[in-house]
Amino acid sequence: HMEITPSDSRYVPLTQQRRCCVPTCIQMVMLKHGIPLIPVEKIGYEMGLIVPKEESKLFWNARTGKRPAAGYGTQAGKAKYSPNSVFKRLGIPLKMSWKLINKFNNIEEFKKYLSTVVKKDMNILVCFDWPSLFDTKNKDHWGHVCLLDKVNDDGVSVRIIDPEYMAPKWRIIKAEDLYQAMRVHGSNNSGGFWELTKV
Repeated sequence: HMEITPSDSRYVPLTQQRRCCVPTCIQMVMLKHGIPLIPVEKIGYEMGLIVPKEESKLFWNARTGKRPAAGYGTQAGKAKYSPNSVFKRLGIPLKMSWKLINKFNNIEEFKKYLSTVVKKDMNILVCFDWPSLFDTKNKDHWGHVCLLDKVNDDGVSVRIIDPEYMAPKWRIIKAEDLYQAMRVHGSNNSGGFWELTKV
């Protein structure tokens, strides 16, 4: 009997519009908790979404401008675009708290955190430097956000759900590689774990 999708997955994967990984991951959490969905572009815009001018045609009405330090996309790390105030404004019953990469002194602490979160069925977004994880020859750097689905019992690897349309939805990556990619992205760019709870 062939398994078409992982039977132990905690989420139904959704696929992002360009630059919309953050709101798409939030939508997957909303879906899991039966919270009525809101368009990704609206959640994104409220979180400061900024796209390159040539991509504005992909959106009904998006902000364009020069590339921010963390890369194009949402600016969720900035106070005025903070997810918690956005959730309040849009009536989304979620709350976000951060466990950024600078909170972990070493890979052991990182793995220990990982082993507890999935046992508790927590919703966790992972924010990291994309090239460090998936294209190490690329000297450019930008952030990407995925959803943590499962931690393998050994704590050596994790399974994430990647909203990116040119990527497999379920990807297994080494915890160590995720740790390094989060360190490259840095806590100043919100690299680390974003915990979402239903309120």
